[in-house]
Amino acid sequence: MEVIDEKIQLIAKEMGEANANTWTITKIINELSKLNTRNDTKLRENALKLLQKMDPLAAKTYETFSKMKVYTTNQTVQNFNRGQIIQSLLKETNISRSVAEKLTLEVENEIKDSKIEFLSAPLIRELVNAKLTLYGFEKIRRQYTRVGTPCYEIKKRINNEAYFGEELQEYNLLNVLSTDAIDLHFNGTIFIEDITGFSNRPFTYSFLAEKFETIDKTIIKNVKKLLKFKNYFANSPNLHGIGFVSAGFVKKESDTKKIAKKIKTALEFPTQDFFNYLELYTPKYLELFSENRLNAAAISNNLTLDSKSIFGVDSKFGFKLITNSFKNAKILNNSKEELIPFNENLFSTKNGIDLFVNLNLEKFSKDEDKIFEEIEEISKVIEKIKLQKKELLSQKSYLKEFNVGEMQTGIGITNLFSLGKEINGKEKEFANKAIKELSKIFKEDLIFGIASNKAIEKFSKESEKEIYSHNQLNFKECINSKKICFSTTTKSIHEVEELIENNIKLINFEKN
Repeated sequence: MEVIDEKIQLIAKEMGEANANTWTITKIINELSKLNTRNDTKLRENALKLLQKMDPLAAKTYETFSKMKVYTTNQTVQNFNRGQIIQSLLKETNISRSVAEKLTLEVENEIKDSKIEFLSAPLIRELVNAKLTLYGFEKIRRQYTRVGTPCYEIKKRINNEAYFGEELQEYNLLNVLSTDAIDLHFNGTIFIEDITGFSNRPFTYSFLAEKFETIDKTIIKNVKKLLKFKNYFANSPNLHGIGFVSAGFVKKESDTKKIAKKIKTALEFPTQDFFNYLELYTPKYLELFSENRLNAAAISNNLTLDSKSIFGVDSKFGFKLITNSFKNAKILNNSKEELIPFNENLFSTKNGIDLFVNLNLEKFSKDEDKIFEEIEEISKVIEKIKLQKKELLSQKSYLKEFNVGEMQTGIGITNLFSLGKEINGKEKEFANKAIKELSKIFKEDLIFGIASNKAIEKFSKESEKEIYSHNQLNFKECINSKKICFSTTTKSIHEVEELIENNIKLINFEKN
């Protein structure tokens, strides 16, 4: 309750500054204290409604205060708080408290009178520095000045080279993303993955392995490519086809074990997160190496203990090529269409995903007839983000070899079952309908669970509910509801075979 009390006290102070009388403020504080919520937005919405009834004139002034939102560098929205500016001045400079209070009060009044759409911490710092200059506090201004790169220089640099400085997040928020996209991201309705790289890097990618003169050169050069281009993508790139191209160097049975050991050693970078895709069938993109299939499978068989390997199959017989003992295996099912994985949860028919946007279904209406209408409205904003991202990436000459124009967008969704239970009590029925409707709304996109823990944390905070990624069902649920089953875990080889036959795309096999 301590956090709630602090927020209510701040709201009370703002109502006082809006000329509400003490009796009105006290009554509103009592009403807010009865609300069982820590959500700042809900507290302020209720405070405004109550004030509008009791003192309409003060409510108009208070409403202008409540619109003063500060977009922070950790992608949250906070109400403007003059006290925080005073504290930062006292911490970072030699200014006296009385001068700090006077300056920040003037800055606050100017912000209230302005029509600033995107009020950020760096902008507030600029306004404070302008006041310091105006009053002759040049030494204090130098202490408080933020050293950074001008937006013009950032734009020039990312257009000419693969640059990934920390200031790119602020650059994209200030100069690239639209206000409606930023608002939806900051209020937890959507979560745009990798805002820092929005202007100049795709979300994820998978490289097709190349064959060179020797096995050592083949492994080393392919892994060097992963390292070289790691920062060109938000997530570490994946490698596929290495088993097939390496299998051409097998002369005798014992070579498969040696080659597997070399692959595993080459991919073991403590600070990296590289995934290795091992095909247990011959996909079209590896038809030139089709004669290597059995040796490729033998190499894969010796990599079963590598938890960062994903096995590709096109039938229930493919996984039977793995005979070595192992703790677990991740299997990507290609029986219906050929897929390429990017990590243990994401895959596509293409080599890359350009953008990933998570969708917080808890933020929408709990009316079954309205929820999809609301999502469709939000999808229009997401579509603009998609087109903008594709256009920006297509302009970068250093990305041309990755065919960014062919990449798809990933959409992450949450809480289908719990939402169905809340809406109509029919969890699976609602989940089936939701997937069907979402597939229509995002017909050109890939639908997965949430892509990152950051998105889950953000959504949980804004929704005041437990948010989880909709990507795991148990075996029985998965078979009975295969249209909504993205992935599942099983401990039985017979269940693995059944899941493959039922076209479940991603299977985590944990051996007993």
